[in-house]
Amino acid sequence: MEVATVSEFGKHDRDVVSARPPGSLRGFADTVGLAAARVWRLRGRAWNTLRHPAGWELWRLPPAAVLWMLGAEIAVAAWALYSGFKASATATDLVRFGVIAGCAIWYLVQTQHPEEQRRADDRRGEHIDQTAVWLGSAAVLLPPTLSLTLLLMVRVQRYSIAHKAMTTFLFTTAAHAASILGVHAITELTSLHTWLESGTLPQRAGDIAIAAIALVGAALWYFASQTLLISIARGLAWGGWRRQKLIGSWADNADFVYALQLAACTTILGAVNIALVPLVMIGVALRSTRLSQTLADTIARSQRDRKTGLLTEDSFHAPAALRLLEDQTDRRPTAFLMLDLDHFKQWNDKYGHSGGDIVLGCVSAVLRQNTRASDVVGRWGGEEFSVLLPDTTREEAMRIAERIREAVAKTAITGLTELASGHATNEPRVVGPIHGCTVSIGVGLSPEHSTDYGELFRAADTAMYQAKRTGRNRVVVAPSAVPPSPRAPMSPLTRAGETRRD
Repeated sequence: MEVATVSEFGKHDRDVVSARPPGSLRGFADTVGLAAARVWRLRGRAWNTLRHPAGWELWRLPPAAVLWMLGAEIAVAAWALYSGFKASATATDLVRFGVIAGCAIWYLVQTQHPEEQRRADDRRGEHIDQTAVWLGSAAVLLPPTLSLTLLLMVRVQRYSIAHKAMTTFLFTTAAHAASILGVHAITELTSLHTWLESGTLPQRAGDIAIAAIALVGAALWYFASQTLLISIARGLAWGGWRRQKLIGSWADNADFVYALQLAACTTILGAVNIALVPLVMIGVALRSTRLSQTLADTIARSQRDRKTGLLTEDSFHAPAALRLLEDQTDRRPTAFLMLDLDHFKQWNDKYGHSGGDIVLGCVSAVLRQNTRASDVVGRWGGEEFSVLLPDTTREEAMRIAERIREAVAKTAITGLTELASGHATNEPRVVGPIHGCTVSIGVGLSPEHSTDYGELFRAADTAMYQAKRTGRNRVVVAPSAVPPSPRAPMSPLTRAGETRRD
């Protein structure tokens, strides 16, 4: 089976590297060694994937999505072969490639740990990688063979820390290649090519305007081609065509545009004097990426539950209420699931609070694996979880809830420890994989039960308690008439509306 692994190195390896003094030669050497070892270990992962083609994640997608992805990859491969045979590299190109590749490798090594964490946090949504700073400039300055070689180097390193299946990663790599090839074509068709070969800035106003237009056109192509290829694949795979679902938020795209602006600066410096690129752009790119990573990490930590990585109760409300409002506007159904772990106190009593945390982590992993990127998943508190399923009918909600219930019941809980006997002085011993964790799930439906966020929660909450009263480890849909519940939350959108009315 093709699996998106989190990391092939344990926490100890990362801690050893991060313990080195920042900027020390030993710390940098350890980081380079860890990066190289991760890339080397990709051989096993790639070979395992190639040996089991029937388990590729690609075949789980709708046929239209499969045809689009395979067709795009074949077309990009043919384009790359044609461009590679057509162009040749000069000594200047080789020098530029060496400098840009060196800058890119330094950048990748210096940002790999926080980048891995960001990818883990963003695996349910859009992720913007700022390697476009180097790839975008290489697309303009270098012939296709060298710029695609740099792309391969960057993507192999990024895959070693990625949380994606190989088939998905290959398609996004093909989208990057299409961007690079298109930018190279624009460069060849305009006077930008002549300017780059001369190594001097244009002097006349008309030449400056043409060069600027060519650079903007290249940046637009780099942005639009990736966005178009990937968004069509997402639309065909997920069956939805909303803007944010396809191309991410405005903030995500603003980060991409900023990376392309830095790529334009790198291009100009590289055309004038390639030695200026490492002197100026490495510091700028690293500073920009680290600030972005720090901000993303701060936001993620404030919104995510520490034990499960899911949204906290407070951070769950706003996106869930917004998804519900979007479905109401487009006249689509919505489902709300409330889940409660059965007899959770027994896990805590037998295996301690650390064992209870392991159980919570296993259940949260099941929820991630059995929900879509557009779904909103959170830990409500204690042993309760909540899931809002946009654009989901009653039948689909029941199918998803049953799938989650069955997956939790089949999950083997590993890493648990218990005392060898009842004496507190005994050392804890590790126990084998334990089955028996189950959940009770309540389902609330919009518009069947209500279109109000708080009332929809109350419907799912009531159904969940009904599932626990009638035997646990089951899925129950809320009745038509839902009794009042004192703990139903008020929608953040409703709360804002009342504030405006007041």
